[in-house]
Amino acid sequence: MWKLGKPIIAAVNGWAMGGGFWYQLAADLTIASDKAVFAQPEVRHISNTSYLMTALCGWKAANRWGLTGDHFDAEEAYRIGMVNEVVPHEELMEKSRELAARIALVPEPAVRLNKAIAMQGLQASGVNASLLLEGALGALAHSSHNEHREDLYKTMQEEGVRAYLQKRDGPFQPEPMGPRSAAAMAAKKNQK
Repeated sequence: MWKLGKPIIAAVNGWAMGGGFWYQLAADLTIASDKAVFAQPEVRHISNTSYLMTALCGWKAANRWGLTGDHFDAEEAYRIGMVNEVVPHEELMEKSRELAARIALVPEPAVRLNKAIAMQGLQASGVNASLLLEGALGALAHSSHNEHREDLYKTMQEEGVRAYLQKRDGPFQPEPMGPRSAAAMAAKKNQK
């Protein structure tokens, strides 16, 4: 993605988890709907986070969200520097296209070269080495097994994905923010 001459704008309209979370991290720009939710819950079953979050948001924010797998909303993603802008849900694609059109007003060589300066500079500053390390440590994380992980997989095989997710994520409920927070659950209850 970083070697493409054209900028990539991620328009996040809902849940960005797992690979979707990583792709929006790697995009050149990210616009989030006010309904967007971000998380890396896979860390709860021995998986890895991405160093890109540390590069974008700083190590304190990356550790806060990457070590728990907790969900966070678009406003938090904006506050920590992970997204460029938060827009009303129904305006997401319109705003994303407006940004693309604005970038298209700049002469193509300037866009291509300025993206290269940003992305190659980022890589030269050490992000590339960190991503290589992430790959090696991520492989270790994915190949690590303990009783907890084996129990999770056994639950998935015998009882299905819903039971697996309840066992994996249940101890983390309610979360401090996002759709599974105490505040969100209370609001949902009041709507009924």
